[in-house]
Amino acid sequence: MNRILKVLTGIAVSAGMFFAANAANAEELKTVKIGITPYFDYMPWVLAKDMGLDQQLGLNFELVTVATTPQGVAAMRQGSVDVVSSCHVCDFPLYKSVPSLRSWLITDQFKGFIIIGRKGTETYESVAAGSDPQLAKEKILKGFSGKTFALMPASFRPLLSSALSQVGMKYEDVKILEFGDDAAAALAFQRGEGDYYMGSLTQEIKLLARPDKYVNVGGQEILGPAGLWYSTMVSSREWLNANEDTVLKMSAIWSRLARYMNEKYDETAPKLIAVNNERAAASFTPEDFKIMFGLLTFPTLDVAGKTVFNPDSDLYWKRSVSFYEQKNASDLPAGVKADDKALEEVYFQKLKANAKLVEWINAPL
Repeated sequence: MNRILKVLTGIAVSAGMFFAANAANAEELKTVKIGITPYFDYMPWVLAKDMGLDQQLGLNFELVTVATTPQGVAAMRQGSVDVVSSCHVCDFPLYKSVPSLRSWLITDQFKGFIIIGRKGTETYESVAAGSDPQLAKEKILKGFSGKTFALMPASFRPLLSSALSQVGMKYEDVKILEFGDDAAAALAFQRGEGDYYMGSLTQEIKLLARPDKYVNVGGQEILGPAGLWYSTMVSSREWLNANEDTVLKMSAIWSRLARYMNEKYDETAPKLIAVNNERAAASFTPEDFKIMFGLLTFPTLDVAGKTVFNPDSDLYWKRSVSFYEQKNASDLPAGVKADDKALEEVYFQKLKANAKLVEWINAPL
């Protein structure tokens, strides 16, 4: 009994010290105002707030919904937010008016640029399972010759043209059913028009929710650099210089979130579905969400080192930035190199060198 009392007393004392420390820390938490556009790529910040991951590292997240990245960057310039969700290509036209803009965290790889075919159509996955990946890509792309695509040319002609050019083909080597919007193209495809469809994530999810009728023919694996797209977070160079400790802590929080989402999907998915439906005015079901989650990759610290920040990997972030820089050169100010404004790899290496944060990231969930 005495032993039990001593143990209970010890627990009570420890608990008291813990809550007292938390109360003290609560007064010292550093507030970070995060502007979030209504896309799933950035909703894990809400999960981080709900789980208290920010407070574990001495931060206090204030989450602000912004309609678009330009709107968020305008708010950042006014001091209303510190950090804004974005993407590399989204930043190009903003560098002219905001020279100090810098991207510093890759949140995920968006894999929603895909080609959808009808059930029975040969897919990259099925071909690559029994052959060399490069040969599989070439076989799929050459198989598009003479086939019909239902799509919105204004959005997807550059993507399809780039993909076909990898095997010496041109946009004119395929037939195009032109539509003014993604929904109309998807509806026509469902009615039996065309052999393939390219469109928005929303329409893709609707189609892939019917595996008895439609298949994912291939994404970045066949599209090449054009299909490689990374979502990011941006801030001003001045804010980053003055808040490096905070930046590394936020990077650590995101890396730990990636572990939760990948290792504990069944626990985190319901929360993310609720958050996404509320903030993006969506109505995703668990089945829809699973398809959407499959079209995004949230790399853990280890995976990011082997892929996103590995120059030898097909998923190296600079491949995407270089491709889109060439295609959107007119959006960039004269003399500006896009990868000079992208500091993700710099901060990734700093995070990996921070033993305490890495230990926190890798601690049991």
